[in-house]
Amino acid sequence: MCSAHENTNTGKSTSQTSAYSGPQSDVYEPTQKQPIHTDKISVVEIPRLYMLRSEYDETKIEILFEKYKDETEDAILVNGMERFCQDLGVNPAEFAVLVLAWKFNASKMCRFTKQEFLEGCKLLKVDNVNAIKHKMAELEREVMQNTEDFRELYKFTFAFGLDVDEGQRSLPVNMAVPLWRLVFGDSAPAYMDQWYDFIEDRGVKVIPRDTWNMFLHMSESIKSDFSNYDECEAWPSLFDDFVEAQRHKTSNGDAEVMAE
Repeated sequence: MCSAHENTNTGKSTSQTSAYSGPQSDVYEPTQKQPIHTDKISVVEIPRLYMLRSEYDETKIEILFEKYKDETEDAILVNGMERFCQDLGVNPAEFAVLVLAWKFNASKMCRFTKQEFLEGCKLLKVDNVNAIKHKMAELEREVMQNTEDFRELYKFTFAFGLDVDEGQRSLPVNMAVPLWRLVFGDSAPAYMDQWYDFIEDRGVKVIPRDTWNMFLHMSESIKSDFSNYDECEAWPSLFDDFVEAQRHKTSNGDAEVMAE
């Protein structure tokens, strides 16, 4: 390395060095690593690492689970879930609880297994009731603002409503309708009530997964007057019959108005 006025390899002068008479600093070649001052790094890194580790306490999560778990099973069941929701200040049938169950990847209604509860709390970085309550409000806002998140929640809701112990593969209508009301809330399509009346009048007993998923697609893409509904597309036949019935009612209503 050269630090004098002349480069010994090329013979070219380095006039910038000779004109400077102030304090000199070490010059490093591009391939040479500068020394690392570990005392300075530790001052910066320790607080950051400490902050990450203190986001949640796994022991506190364990204690929280034990507070609500059932006496006969290593899971939070109906009674524990009611106490948990009471402490959170929510109704077990609220949309926010559905969102929490989705984030916990719960496999069954009114139950959190130990793994679901612990892993869910760690995912959300919460270890106490107040933190969970605050996170629930945040998650509820996010899922209503993010279309992809809502779609995932909607798909989860179908599986969540199945009775896995009975081996159900389709939702009974008396379960599907309340879950539709819950997951859509005020965002339901304008024809939602007509849909409920239709499947009741038709005596529909169960809703298969494909029908459940396709209904979300219809709610996102089909206008309330069904003017852009095309029977030639791959809609379930139940949807074709529903739309035809609604169009028939509309045309009859228009005819009656004209007759008056």
